[in-house]
Amino acid sequence: MSDSVVANPVAFGRSLDSHYTRFEKKWVVRMRKLMEQGMINLIRRTPVHTGQAVRSYVASAGSPYSGGSGGAPKAVEPTNKLALGAERLRGGAKSAAMGTLASVDYSDPFAVYWITNSAPHIGGLEAGELPGTPFTPRSPQGMFAVTLQELMAFMDTI
Repeated sequence: MSDSVVANPVAFGRSLDSHYTRFEKKWVVRMRKLMEQGMINLIRRTPVHTGQAVRSYVASAGSPYSGGSGGAPKAVEPTNKLALGAERLRGGAKSAAMGTLASVDYSDPFAVYWITNSAPHIGGLEAGELPGTPFTPRSPQGMFAVTLQELMAFMDTI
């Protein structure tokens, strides 16, 4: 009788490696989907006046983006009475933000992934304080906390 719990340790080791590789590949796909959905949800919830807040979303892996915010073009229309998503400057700003997903390295699915925003007014938007009186905030519940809750539910579907 053998004291070994595993009858064939080499085969057992290969099987573990195989399972780990499959697990890792699944998490690469999940992280890619999670980052994309996170960016989509944040952009959808972020009001656009000049587009700077949306343009300033940057996806990264390993460490957060530490550069400056996206440019702030001149506003082209009053947006306070528009529904979120109807603003003319949203398209270009969204493209710039979504484009940052292409530079994210997903080779290590267990890395820390980030979506950051360095727009100078992002804190006020998140707190539901902007725009100020006489206008009303268009995302009074903010963007980040709501998106995080949505992503936790999304994880159950991927």
